[in-house]
Amino acid sequence: MHGHYDLTLVTVSYLVAILASYCALYFGAQLTGVLGGKRARWLGLGAFSMGLGIWSMHFIGMGAYQMHAPMSYDLEMTVISAVAAVLASALALHLISQQAVSVVKLVLGSLAMGGGVAAMHYLGMAAMRMTPSVSYDPLWFSVSIVIAVVASGAALAICRYSQTLVGRRAVAFQGVAALVMGAAICGMHYTGMAAVEFPSGAVSDPANELSGGVISGAVVVAALCFIVISMLTVYTDVKARLLEEERLAREEAWVQSKAFTDAATGLPNRAGLERYLLDSVVGGPSKARPFSVVMLEVANFRDIGTQNESSALMHELARQLKEHMPHDSYLGRYSNSTFGVVVHQDHDHTLAHMTDVLAERLRHMGRDIRWKIGHSRFPLTGHSSRMLILEALRTEPT
Repeated sequence: MHGHYDLTLVTVSYLVAILASYCALYFGAQLTGVLGGKRARWLGLGAFSMGLGIWSMHFIGMGAYQMHAPMSYDLEMTVISAVAAVLASALALHLISQQAVSVVKLVLGSLAMGGGVAAMHYLGMAAMRMTPSVSYDPLWFSVSIVIAVVASGAALAICRYSQTLVGRRAVAFQGVAALVMGAAICGMHYTGMAAVEFPSGAVSDPANELSGGVISGAVVVAALCFIVISMLTVYTDVKARLLEEERLAREEAWVQSKAFTDAATGLPNRAGLERYLLDSVVGGPSKARPFSVVMLEVANFRDIGTQNESSALMHELARQLKEHMPHDSYLGRYSNSTFGVVVHQDHDHTLAHMTDVLAERLRHMGRDIRWKIGHSRFPLTGHSSRMLILEALRTEPT
C-alpha cells in the first residue's frame, strides 16, 4: 500500500518542530542559573514544550501522508508515545543544563533527545495498528535513529555554546540550534516513514479508538496551544536578550568614557591618545602611512592662577583647537598642561597653521601664555608610540 505527501502539511510539520526546539532550548538555557522548585518548573515547561512539539509534529507528518485507506490509532499507545517524548526531553534538558557539561553528558543528552524523538515516532507508528502489521526496512530504520541522535547532539552543543552569549548573537545561535533540532525531528520522522513497509491490502484495526479525524483535531488544538506558548516564549526571549545587549553596550560605553576620556575637556585622555597612536603604528613602517605627532604644552601652566582658572583655560583651548583641527587629525589631552595631536596631513603646513591659530586665539583671550610646540614624524623619527611622544616632547618654549 503506497501513498503520497501533502507538501503543505510537511512544511507545517517542520515549522512546528522548529518552534518546539526553540522553546525547549530556551527553557533549557534558563535552567543553568536556577535551583529548587523554580528549576523543576522550568524543566517541566521545557520538557512539555519539546514533547508536545515532537508529538504534534509526528501526527501532522502522519496526516501529510495521504493513503487510500483511512488511518486510526490505539488510544493507549498514542498516550504512551506522548509521555515518552516528554520524559526523554526532560532527561536531555536536565543533562545539558548542568553547570559543567562534559563530553559524556553531551553524548548522553544527545542519546536521550535522539532516542526520545525515535521512541515517540515508533511508538506513534505502533499506535497505528494495522492488519496485517507493518514492518520496517533495517537500513532505513537504523539511518533514522542515527539522524535523530547526531542532529540532536549538534543542536544541544549549539545551545550550550549560546548560553555564553548575549543579545543578538545568542538569539542567532539559539535560532540555528532550533533549525538543526527541527531538522533532526523531521529528518528522523520522514526517514522512519521511508523505512515503513505497508503490506498489500493492510487496513486499520477496528479496535482502534482514535480515528484520523479525532487525532487530527487533537493535534490541531495541541499545535495551536503550543504555537501560542512558543510565540510568547520567543518574544520574551528576544526582548530580554536585546535589552541585555543594550545594557552591556551602555556599560561598555561608560567604561570607555571613564578610561579614555578627559573629564575636564571631553577630549581623549593620555590613555586614549596612546591607544590611537598604537593603532596607527601597529601596521609597521611598511604598512602604516606616515603621520606626525604634535605636542602642545603650556610652559607656564603653573603660573596661570587657581585650579579653576587653569581648568577653564584648558577647556577653552581644547574647544578652540577642536574647531581648527584638520578633519583627519586626532586631538587628545596628554597631561594637565599638554595637548597631543596626531596629524595625517602635510606636517609643515599643519604645524604652521596650528601655531598661527593658537597665537591669534590667545591674543583675543588676553592671556600671557608661553608655549612649547614640538613634533615627531612616523616612521622617520620613531617606530613606536612611546618613541614618537618622547621625541615630540623634546622642545623649546616659543
